[in-house]
Amino acid sequence: MKREQLWLSVHLAVGLAWIALLASRAPTGPGHGATGSQVAVMLLLAGWLPSLALAAWQVKHRRWRSLIGSDLLGAGVLVLLACTAYLPLFFFNVAWFLPLALLPRGLLSELLVHFLPPRRNAGR
Repeated sequence: MKREQLWLSVHLAVGLAWIALLASRAPTGPGHGATGSQVAVMLLLAGWLPSLALAAWQVKHRRWRSLIGSDLLGAGVLVLLACTAYLPLFFFNVAWFLPLALLPRGLLSELLVHFLPPRRNAGR
């Protein structure tokens, strides 16, 4: 697997793992807001999927300054969307988008890939 493909896979997996963690923390029981599965769907459709474009850009620009800037810009745009466009749709459940947006996935992906041991070709 090429380094770029590995980076992109790690980036997308970090986002999915973060969604799973946030969804597992959703309150349960009637009258407590969205369920874990509803939170997961909201985060996936309105937070994770739009970040695919950011991930595609970041995989080509993996310098620390670019990653920091793009993570901040991506977080800002997602928070702005969460506080405006999604508000009528999700009312108070919009708060679930903020932790997803504030996770610096580009930086985390770069760190994880950087510390992974290099793969050797076993058949050569």
